[in-house]
Amino acid sequence: MAASDELIGFVRDVPYSEDLQSPAGAKAWAEAADRKRPRRVHIRNYIVDRLTTLAPGSRVLELGSGPGFLAEQVLSHCAHLANYTLFDFSEPMLEMSRERVGHLSTTTFLLGNFRSPAWTRQVKGPYHAVVSMQAVHEVRHKRRVPRLYREIHSVLAPAGVFLIADRVPEDDSPRSTALFMTEQEQVQALADAGFTDIRVVTSGDALVLCQCVRSR
Repeated sequence: MAASDELIGFVRDVPYSEDLQSPAGAKAWAEAADRKRPRRVHIRNYIVDRLTTLAPGSRVLELGSGPGFLAEQVLSHCAHLANYTLFDFSEPMLEMSRERVGHLSTTTFLLGNFRSPAWTRQVKGPYHAVVSMQAVHEVRHKRRVPRLYREIHSVLAPAGVFLIADRVPEDDSPRSTALFMTEQEQVQALADAGFTDIRVVTSGDALVLCQCVRSR
């Protein structure tokens, strides 16, 4: 383990502002998410369009799948996928996902936490695409994100695509700047993890969507 990784273990978690482990908290988040950040709709549309270009039989992993909004839209447009795995740390969120897409044979639901190094074994890659929407900050401090991106790189197949949308700081408060990465920090963390062809697709509503690929 690198010295920088050892130092990350001493980073204190940024406290949660909502309880996503409770059914009421998860439901409240789901009901407010698109209303609070309308650009989420545009981001989902872009991700769906990108995944439609994958080869037939491709496997997709969604990290922090939440209530299944993205999965539902992807699977309604991407019948060519062999598998879509929804990975989340909240059972109430997974239950909402099951209600939306659990009837489809291509779906797999996994309860786990990508803060744990064991998550990469749990998801059983490789995947042709990994997507994540407003979830990466759940590592609870931005200094943990580079290691997560290296782990995501490891579960992707060569030339696999990573589409990451997450929050950016809305102000210069200690909480916001510790929890959320700036656009420039996102790009740098992806490059440091070994991704190539990195580009910022869209930004707004305190969200940024980046696209990149694992080199062959």
